[in-house]
Amino acid sequence: MGMPELPEVETIKRELAELIRNKKIKSVDINLAKQVKAPKAKFLKLVQGQKITAVRRRAKMLIFDLQNGWHLVFHLKMTGQLIYRDRSGKLAGGGHPIKYGDVKDKKSGAKMGSLDSARDKLLINLPNKYSHVIFNFHDGSRLFFNDLRQFGWVKLVDKEELNKIDKEFGVEPLEKEFTFEKFKELLLKKKGKVIKPLLMEQDSIAGVGNIYAQEACFCAGIVPNRRVKDISNAELKELYDCLIRILKLAVEKKGTSADNYVDAFGRQGNMIEYLKVYDRSGEKCPRCRNIIKSMKQGSRTTAYCPKCQR
Repeated sequence: MGMPELPEVETIKRELAELIRNKKIKSVDINLAKQVKAPKAKFLKLVQGQKITAVRRRAKMLIFDLQNGWHLVFHLKMTGQLIYRDRSGKLAGGGHPIKYGDVKDKKSGAKMGSLDSARDKLLINLPNKYSHVIFNFHDGSRLFFNDLRQFGWVKLVDKEELNKIDKEFGVEPLEKEFTFEKFKELLLKKKGKVIKPLLMEQDSIAGVGNIYAQEACFCAGIVPNRRVKDISNAELKELYDCLIRILKLAVEKKGTSADNYVDAFGRQGNMIEYLKVYDRSGEKCPRCRNIIKSMKQGSRTTAYCPKCQR
């Protein structure tokens, strides 16, 4: 499964903000202690009774600001979800839906097959065995932090620790400080490195992952294994423009629904229709009709067009 990148997390951030901002947390149920990166007693003491004043994103993480100055930092990792349910039982969720095929019937033990609706795939029988942390709000609504494979986490941090986390990450590519000059400066500091993995280094550019690094390289006509020192200034400018344009489009389209990733209202993102090379190895290039190939870069598979990308 793919990990959500900047556009997917940004989509969930924007939509969860509509749902939970200014809600007061009445209580928290911690069903799996390892998902919470804080002592349970401290977590409950500092979170229960607090209002969520803001929902933000940093890189691929979600941050809830609490009224008392503390912060909840979530990383959904591979299979995490944040699912909101209001008093009437209406669901809205963001993250990787648990398919019915992943869940067994309580009576027979048989797997329950699959459904076509993204909303129906979100969850069944909330809370269920994947609901590791549950936030209960005063108005009767609830927020479920679910994780099938248990790689995700939530941390409780103060302002000082949040600043430390913030410094681990580079510039946000959709913020105004991400100029071409800044982009070039970051890359030329590591000019001996290969371009596509470098775009994914979070201490340089925050939030870009495997999908959008591949797409930016294709858009700019740069083969993913070229070293920065061999890329011209004009090519770097094209890569910069492509990266911003693709990320903005992906946010507009609510992300890529690879592995059934959905937004905070249970809707699948539409960006997958606009991807040119990601996960298309063996298919025809949309630009030149040659066959798209793939290469391994670390543990990642990278698709590219050997004719369009040099």
